[in-house]
Parts: sequence; C-alpha cells; structure tokens
Amino acid sequence: MIVNISLIPLFLGGLSLILNRHKRITIGLTFVSMLLSVLILVLNLGKNFETVIGDWGALGISIGYDEIALPFLLAVVVVLFAVFMNSLHKNYDGFFYALITLLLGSLNAVFITRDLFNVYVSFELASIIGFILIAYGRKGRQIWATLKYMLISALGFNFYLIGIGLVYMRSGTFSFSAMDNMDKLPAMLIFVGLSVKSGLFLLSMWLPDAHANAVTEISPILSGLMVKIEDYLVIRFLQYGSFEWLRGVYLIVGSISAVAGVIFAMNARKAKDILAYHTFSQIGFIIAASNIAAAWHAFSHAVFKGLLFMTAGNIYERLGTQKVEEWNEKISRKEYIPLLVGSAAIIGAPLTSGFVTKNEIMDSIIGPAKYLLVIASVGTVISFAKFVFVRTSKEKVKLSWNSQLASMIMIFTIFAHGILGFDSHHVLDALVMITAGIPLYFVLKRFFKPLPKTFERLDNALLIYLVFFAVMVTFII
Repeated sequence: MIVNISLIPLFLGGLSLILNRHKRITIGLTFVSMLLSVLILVLNLGKNFETVIGDWGALGISIGYDEIALPFLLAVVVVLFAVFMNSLHKNYDGFFYALITLLLGSLNAVFITRDLFNVYVSFELASIIGFILIAYGRKGRQIWATLKYMLISALGFNFYLIGIGLVYMRSGTFSFSAMDNMDKLPAMLIFVGLSVKSGLFLLSMWLPDAHANAVTEISPILSGLMVKIEDYLVIRFLQYGSFEWLRGVYLIVGSISAVAGVIFAMNARKAKDILAYHTFSQIGFIIAASNIAAAWHAFSHAVFKGLLFMTAGNIYERLGTQKVEEWNEKISRKEYIPLLVGSAAIIGAPLTSGFVTKNEIMDSIIGPAKYLLVIASVGTVISFAKFVFVRTSKEKVKLSWNSQLASMIMIFTIFAHGILGFDSHHVLDALVMITAGIPLYFVLKRFFKPLPKTFERLDNALLIYLVFFAVMVTFII
C-alpha cells in the first residue's frame, strides 16, 4: 500500500532516534527505508488512485498516487540515496541518519497526501527536520541561516493555515476537492503562504544563505527536494477551480524569478552561491509552466542540482575555498566530470535530462514569458561556463568509493533521462543558446561582481513578503 512509503521511514526514523548512539544501526535503518521506498514505488508504477484511510467520514486521511506525484517521489529516493552514499566515511553521527530517514518519510507523505491539513503537518515536519539539518554544522552562519528561514517560514505558514481554515469552514472538509468551489480569498492565502518556501526570487530570500551555508550533504536536499514541495503543491492545486485564476500570476512571478536568479548567479563568485541563486532561476521555469512538464523538470533539477551541490561541497571540503577561479589546476578529472555533467544538464545540453525537460517547458509556454525564459537559458550558459572552463590538475586525487558511487548514480540518472526522452527537434534550439552563451561569458566575465545582498537581509525579506501579500489582497478586492 502506498501509505507505507511514508509510514515505514517514519517508524524506522523514530527507531533511529532512540538508537542514535549506534551509528551503524542507524545507517542500516536508513538504507532499509530507502530500499523499501524504491520497492513500493516500483510496485505502484503506472497506477492512478485516491483512497481514504480511517473511518472518520470527511475527516478521514486522503492519500493517492498518480503521474504528478511520481517525479517528486522519484526525486526523493534518488537524491537522498546519493546524499546517503556521499555521507558515508564522514563524521556524521547516528542522529544525522535518523533525521535523513525521518525526512524521507515526511517528504513522501507530502507527495501522497490529498488533504490540506495533512499537507500542513507533513510539510512542517519536513521543514523542522530541514531547520535542524541546516544548523547541523553548528557554525554561526548556519545557525543564522536557520533562524532566518524559520522566522520567514512561520509568517508564511500562518497565511496557509488561515486559508485552509476558510476552506474547512465553508466546505466541512480538508479534502483537495473542496477547492473546486471556493472563492479567491482561500486560494490567495494558500498561495501566499506556500510561496514563502517556494524558492522564487523576492519571496524566498532566506534561500541563498541556507543553501550556500549548509554542510555538503544538506545543500542538495534543500535545493533538490525541500523547495520542490511547493512546486508540487502548485501543480496539484492548479487542477482545482479556485486556483485557476492564479495561473497567470504563477507565469509572471516564475518568469521574473528565472531571469533575476540568473543575473545574481552570473555575478556570484563562490560555487555554492552560484548554485543557490540558480535555484531561483530553475524554480522560475517550473512555476511558470506549472504542469506535468514542470513536474518532470522538478525531478530533473533535483538530480542535476543535487550533483552540482554535492560535487562543489566535496571540492570545498578538500581545497578549503568556494571561489571557482581558485579551483583552476587544483581539481582532479574525477571531480571535474560530475561538475561538467551537472553543468551540461542545467544548461540543457542534448542527451541530458535538462535538455528534455527544459524543452518540454518551453513548448508549453507562449507569449512574452517565453522570451524571458530564453534569456534565462542563455544566462544559465554564461553562468555555468565558470564551471565548464575550470582547468583540471594532472595530479591524482584519491576519492572515496562511496563518493564516486553517489556521483555515478546521479550521472546515470541524468543521461538515462536524457536519452529516453531525447527529441531531435530541439537540438538546434539548444545549440543556438549554448553557442550564444559561451562567447558572451568570455566577453562579459570581467564585468561580473557580486551584487548587494540587500534583499536577503531579514528585515527586508520580511518587508518584501508583506508587500507581496498586500498586493495580492488588493488584487482580489
């Protein structure tokens, strides 16, 4: 039964918390949780169903599985397994693996639930685990990033709670289907509440600090999985009548985020800053489309961004610097290959997953927004040319087998997805963008300077978010 994809990891994660002093046992329980999650996912492939658990009438817990949930559930197992493999032989304790197992269960719960209150419960559980994991390294910058994320998230989720409260008051149920007959107010409150964790530019300004300062294994989870929860809910909720009027809003904010994220990333010098700002951009692609193509781009992004964050983190741990220009002639070919493959995927090079899913998104969008996404695509090439043209060292560097296996899992997924979904009609479009972006990188790179972090200050981030709320209230009045 699909509910076990959440219950088993939650149970084993709870058991790991009790046994957290026994690291090997917690590692074993995490591995078993992931293995069973994959098995349950395979057994449910191709199915489409929704059911109610418990004999509580309208208060029963609705769960389901369909083609929208599949890419997100796949992303969870691929990214968490790669991160799990990369973490072995490092100084993580049993508590870390207990949190990873609980996170697996809570993320799976979000993607199979079909009622608004259980979304809140499972999303909050995942968020709390995320807060702890960001601060896991116990450094000042990590703790501050966690506090900023917590404060902004708490404000946003109050709007979400008011929104689902209105849905329940008017319909007597938390079921998603109740949103078919609501007016604009509950939908607006839910939209504004979720947007704080969306990874969209201006609405989630806690993101760069959290993603860039977290330890190596956590950044892929934050960028690859945590911000995908809102993407999933947007795609899901747009199927209901009361959300339909928001489709145009998502198209506008998504397109703007795609371009703004690229501008900040092009000017950043530290590897994890570049990747963090690019999350704004790629989430913009997903939110602008908000359809099944976007769901598969969310999967694609989770894998290639996870690979990039993991590789950048491993290089930083070895060299002690995140500045990409200081990596020249210091990184080995084994470190460069995953960096190159991840960069190729995010710029949409043929035979990679990014090529498949980005083009499907472009095909589904018309009007001025499409031009903005084309600009963002060329900007992505310019930005990732920094990684592509890093010069490697001839010196042999010994990398652990588990770290190499983690990279291979993600590289295999990127190429498998890219080959299975390959469409030759888009090859010329991709090559034009790549050949336009690379010369522009060499022309413009001397002008790139890190942009001010004014929007990322806690007071400004909160103010921007409240102004956005006021604009939305005015819009529906």
